[in-house]
Amino acid sequence: MKELTPGLELGARFVLVRRIGRGGSAEVWLADDRERSERVALKFLDESVAGDVARIAKLLAEVARARALPPEFTVAVHGLEQAEDRTFLVMEYLEGGDLGQLRGRSFESWSRAADDVAAALEALHARSLVHRDLKCANVFLDGEGRARLGDFGLTALAGTVTTGGSPYNASPQQLRGEPARPADDLYAFGALLYELIAGHPPYYPEVTRDRVLHDPVPPLMPRGAVPAGVRQLALRLLSKSAIERPASAGTVRAMLASAAADDSGAVQPLAHEVPVLQPRRAPGSRMLPIAIAVAVVAAIAVVFLLPRAAKEDSDFAREARVAAERQGRELRTREEQRVAQADARDRSEAEREKFDTAFKTLDARAASRWATAAFAEARDGGSRAAQRYSVGDYAGAAQSWHQASTKLASLEKRLPQALKDAVERGQAALADAKTGAAREAFGLALAIQPGHPPAKAGLARADRFDKALAVMDRALAEEQAGRHSAAEAGFRRALAIDATVPGAAEGIERLSASRSADAFSVAMSRGFADAAAGRNDEARAAFGQALVLRPGSREAKDAIASLDQGQRASALNLLEARARTAESAERWDEALAAWHEAGTLEPSLESARDGLATATPRAELQRRIDALNANPERLWTPEGRAEARTLIATAAAAGNPRERLAASARQLERIDAAAQSPVRLRLESDGLTQVAIYRVGQYGTFAARDVELLPGRYTVVGTRTGFRDVRREVVLPPGVAPTAVIVRCEEPI
Repeated sequence: MKELTPGLELGARFVLVRRIGRGGSAEVWLADDRERSERVALKFLDESVAGDVARIAKLLAEVARARALPPEFTVAVHGLEQAEDRTFLVMEYLEGGDLGQLRGRSFESWSRAADDVAAALEALHARSLVHRDLKCANVFLDGEGRARLGDFGLTALAGTVTTGGSPYNASPQQLRGEPARPADDLYAFGALLYELIAGHPPYYPEVTRDRVLHDPVPPLMPRGAVPAGVRQLALRLLSKSAIERPASAGTVRAMLASAAADDSGAVQPLAHEVPVLQPRRAPGSRMLPIAIAVAVVAAIAVVFLLPRAAKEDSDFAREARVAAERQGRELRTREEQRVAQADARDRSEAEREKFDTAFKTLDARAASRWATAAFAEARDGGSRAAQRYSVGDYAGAAQSWHQASTKLASLEKRLPQALKDAVERGQAALADAKTGAAREAFGLALAIQPGHPPAKAGLARADRFDKALAVMDRALAEEQAGRHSAAEAGFRRALAIDATVPGAAEGIERLSASRSADAFSVAMSRGFADAAAGRNDEARAAFGQALVLRPGSREAKDAIASLDQGQRASALNLLEARARTAESAERWDEALAAWHEAGTLEPSLESARDGLATATPRAELQRRIDALNANPERLWTPEGRAEARTLIATAAAAGNPRERLAASARQLERIDAAAQSPVRLRLESDGLTQVAIYRVGQYGTFAARDVELLPGRYTVVGTRTGFRDVRREVVLPPGVAPTAVIVRCEEPI
């Protein structure tokens, strides 16, 4: 690839003349275009563009956008060309250079160009486009001094989310990755005005993202004569909130014209107009008006009394007396104005100090989290006060700082209630087993009042609660798998960690009852088997054991009565007794088997038909509920949750016996509730990668972001032009806050 040098021919069409600009990875050269028979500007892009289809498409879109705008407002882009292994944009050449050459000059020298830029923005916004990279270096002057807009590489449709932008001219909303809005360009126009007025961009030389997002705009000190209204317009355009900026580019043009037409005298550099901060007046300075008065009296005496001796009331004496009196009044007026201005500045600084102290105190106590809107309103009021102070409006600044301090004082009175509310939210979250929400609430309480004992105790309990819930989950799994001893041990460990953990005591009671029911069923089944085989003594012993396990049991008494009567129970009677015993224990599959066998022996047996009608749906219901309890992940889908709710409602309407069914349904209810409780997932990125969650939504670019999702399996996707996509598979179990998921595209393609 040939080096770019004057005289180099490209594609037999272009001949390079000289380099006229360089920025980032691009160079701009003046060239002769043989095809157009005129001089053009060639913007050479870096070598990687040539094989990058996506970037070529983006450049072609930039060309199309530029051509769609009125030519009087923009630098014409003739096309995208490739020659000698280089890719470059062919643009109209404007010999006037860029707008940066007018920095620090008087308003008169760049007022027409500023109006041209505002008109260009108005045309751009009318087409639902946002430039997103307005700065002096992207505004060019033609031979007549008219300004035209160039470089549409970051231009986007209003409402779309795109990346890119520099703290030098990007609005707070653009830096946060919010959708593009015309208000972003208005902020950039304010930064452009600031640079023209002051000779440097806002926040220079420490121009950082954090300062643009949070710090007040630095005082605007003109280097040339600029109307006060134009300075105030620049500061308003640089408001943090888009709502506080003018509504449109058309409105800005009107305000600019109005400010320019105001020749009330406030057109000198600010250094001549705003008094420099002076040391506080010494007590003796109060005597200056008296000294002035003495001087005036002396002057009157000289020009009035002495001439009287020569010529009473001469015209000269009268004129001298009047002039001396006027001079005395002017001196007194100027001194009074100076004193008033200094007093106003002192009051303003006192109010600012009061505001800064209150703001820092509340900021340290997390007011932005428990009083977000009110705290932001007070902060914006402080920013407006700083802007007024910067243009010498000390009285207005003092009033704004006082009003903002009043709002902060009202917030300070809310601290005890905010602390109480945070602690109560944490305790309520713990009662609902929502440990993530509890930690957040108790953390806020500790930010409001560090070392607050209830909040510290709540935070510690949230940690214990998490451990207890994890033990509970394992115990429930052991119970579902039929390992009742291990399950009971787990329930007891959970109670040892936190005595209030929900479900542990109930689990122990449930297992105890289950053991008793199982022993009763085993004894009855052994008795029936012995009776059917003619072993009456063994059967009597088994039924007797069942009666001990469940005193007063009708099934056990009936079985013993049959044996006492010396009758060998018929197969039907035994089957019916076995079925009813199984039903009473809610072992519906066993009851079904007994009724089927009885019905097979005697098809006309009415009790068998009735038993089958009862046992069949109950067995199916129990099986389905048990299946969901054993596989809680099925409730991570809408279909699974719908099935669970249907089964819970059916179980609630079922008749007795229903102790086991009710316990299973309660467990399913707990699993369903957990499956519908959002889990907070923290995503960490690099501010450059576009992050999306498959089938959930797009989240744009950011450094860190918390999202709330229902339990389930998710795929987090990161994309970035020029880099390989990344995918992260995330499993969010109920009630457990996962570790942060890092999504960064770092492998270049």
